[in-house]
Amino acid sequence: MNLIENFNQSPYHFYFLVVDKFLDIDFPELKNFEKIYISNYPSTTVKNSGNLLANPQVIEYISNNFQKDNLTPVIISFKPSAKVELICKKFNWINANNPHQLNRFLEDKIEFIQLCQKNGISTIPTTIDIFDQKNFLKYQQMLGQKMVVQSHFGWAGKSTFSASTWDDIKDKIPQKSLVKFSPFITGYSLLNNCCLTSNGLIQSPPALQYTGLPLFTHNPFATVGRQWPSLAPPEILEKVKNITQKFSDIIKTLNYRGFFGLDFLIHDEEVFLLECNPRLTASFAFYNQIEVQQNLNPLFLFHLVQFINLEFKFDLELEQKRFYNYNLIGSEITVKNEDSQTIKKYHDFTIFSDQINPIIIPQKIINLLNETK
Repeated sequence: MNLIENFNQSPYHFYFLVVDKFLDIDFPELKNFEKIYISNYPSTTVKNSGNLLANPQVIEYISNNFQKDNLTPVIISFKPSAKVELICKKFNWINANNPHQLNRFLEDKIEFIQLCQKNGISTIPTTIDIFDQKNFLKYQQMLGQKMVVQSHFGWAGKSTFSASTWDDIKDKIPQKSLVKFSPFITGYSLLNNCCLTSNGLIQSPPALQYTGLPLFTHNPFATVGRQWPSLAPPEILEKVKNITQKFSDIIKTLNYRGFFGLDFLIHDEEVFLLECNPRLTASFAFYNQIEVQQNLNPLFLFHLVQFINLEFKFDLELEQKRFYNYNLIGSEITVKNEDSQTIKKYHDFTIFSDQINPIIIPQKIINLLNETK
């Protein structure tokens, strides 16, 4: 029996909170899985998962379902939320997310880099200091004319800036705040989706990350898509695998469990860990389709298993072999607006770019993307 069959016979009803239509998941194979769209509840004015779940109509709907089918509600949000935690606790529903404090700690770019440095994880050489003109000029002398400066938090590259002069950046980050100063390094980016289970870590094969492509975004640090396979050399993939395993061993000590994603920069033969997405990732829904198409137990379901009481024995070594599965093929591309929000998305089970650096998206794919609504 595969994991999908186990879920379909389980005593749970799964609710996925959809706040952003571009972070939706299509999973028709699951019987007791449904999506609650914020667009169906216009009275939810502040658009986040906590406010959606707190809507009295949503609470009433889930409660009525429970009375009808006697299946325990399991709440899934794209990102952990303090309000989701409180509501689940109040109604004795299961919250299929890590604690929001842990999510915030790992998403904090300064806390993250300090965690990596403390544990010997390969990262771009970085100094953490106060953001002001004096420090900017000082680190420019040490790191080079063009630098990358990052603040604590920011979605879709909005906390990351490159600058060659103080005037380029002085108005983009609050002065006297704590930031990361790093040299500007070129290369290509990889990502992998992972699930830390009670039995051990399962990694996806790395994907080539489409970052800062000018046709699709004005932000050079914004991710605008990804593709499997990555086309990266085997020795690079092994380095990614080893860094990921080492990082998962670290977050396991923090009691992290379930789905997470890592981003890497490849410069020459060096592999640098850039950041952790300690939650479902922007690529999880499409990657889930790719896994289901190949009859694999999806990482998304392994994530849910970590939060429910479901008997499922599996061969960890067999599940880990997906890292080398070159039949996992698919690409997706997005268009971002001025605020780095996705406004269009197109995907297919093919390779869009046949080269890594530079990435070139064929015109026919661009045309199909432009035709999407």
